[in-house]
Amino acid sequence: MTSNDDTIKNPLELSDAKTIRFKKWAMNTKRYLAIDFGTVRVGLALGIAGFAEPLKVVPNNNQLFAELLHVIHQELPDVIVVGLSEKEMAQQSRSFADAFQSYLRHELKAIPEFDFADETLSSHEVQRKLHEAGHRDLRRGSIDHFAAAEFLQEYLDLHQSNETQ
Repeated sequence: MTSNDDTIKNPLELSDAKTIRFKKWAMNTKRYLAIDFGTVRVGLALGIAGFAEPLKVVPNNNQLFAELLHVIHQELPDVIVVGLSEKEMAQQSRSFADAFQSYLRHELKAIPEFDFADETLSSHEVQRKLHEAGHRDLRRGSIDHFAAAEFLQEYLDLHQSNETQ
């Protein structure tokens, strides 16, 4: 290595500096947690800087609120977006959101803002996209987190375009 090449003394320092800058930027950017509520499974997705990403699927059981609280502690969302479908399931999703907000008021000093988003066709859209990508056996795995990311991306796109108008 010549003396001209030693301008970057440690490539890890550069990487660490970029990571620190990203973390500072990310902490100043609104964070979203999408919840695709289902009676058996609940899909979760994260949104930051206008992009939604599937997170995970958790079972809808007696540990659901505790699991979601753990995710909130890890991801620190500013807004929780609950997907609403149609008819009876929409009412169940609203009831879930009300109960979860009440739970969070007892567990946290300050709770994230809650909002709702239309998720009526998100699962069908995810299945279509997976099928187009060559995934044929879609019944084997859960797609709830992908559905949460799908409706969260639509929500972010809508709110971003409303903010710029």
